[in-house]
Amino acid sequence: MALTDLSHLRLPSACRETLVERRSERIDSHTVRIAADWWDNEIAAARLPGAPVAGPGVTRLSRGDLFTDAARHGSGSEEEVLRFLWRVLAWGSGPKLRLNRRRIRAVADDPSSAVAALRKALRAARENPAQAYEALRPGGRNAIAYLGPAFSTKVLYFAGGGALDHPCVILDSQVAATLRNICQWDSLGEGGWPTSTYARYCTLLDRWAHEESRRLGRRICGDEIERWLFRP
Repeated sequence: MALTDLSHLRLPSACRETLVERRSERIDSHTVRIAADWWDNEIAAARLPGAPVAGPGVTRLSRGDLFTDAARHGSGSEEEVLRFLWRVLAWGSGPKLRLNRRRIRAVADDPSSAVAALRKALRAARENPAQAYEALRPGGRNAIAYLGPAFSTKVLYFAGGGALDHPCVILDSQVAATLRNICQWDSLGEGGWPTSTYARYCTLLDRWAHEESRRLGRRICGDEIERWLFRP
């Protein structure tokens, strides 16, 4: 199938209507219930650093919480990088823990390699989505087993710490389904996206965000559009 010409795609009016809401409410306060005890137990069983994933009695994480985390992995210590990963995975998974034990064990099999890939991706994420994605999906394979595009792009997104100009956004199966079925990105596959596709996706959301910024007279970010694409 020929690649869809993304320059012709227009943001659905239903999404445009949601953008009048405050960013802090739709993005920073977007909260997910997490299985904190499960994560702490599994991380301990794998003899890995980075736990606890939440403070005492904390059972929910927000995007805002993870934005704050992004500022803390700057030193690049193994513990900080892995704690950031565990918390992103906990937020992205919510109460659904399928494959997460395997993800933890994959890191335990070669922690230094996993942390090196994460550091490379985190450094690139603030400027170059393609380079950042490739760090976690080199040659179309997972640098860390079971850490595929959906969770890799969550890591890249949260690496920006909520910065309004951060270029990386989340791409998962639900976002992709909306792009195919509602936005007419006909050539977008259902998963396993190559680096070039992720780069095109980030460029598309950046264009839409700039168009909506001009329309509304305030800065609109790609994640505000992604939030609608995930659940239109």
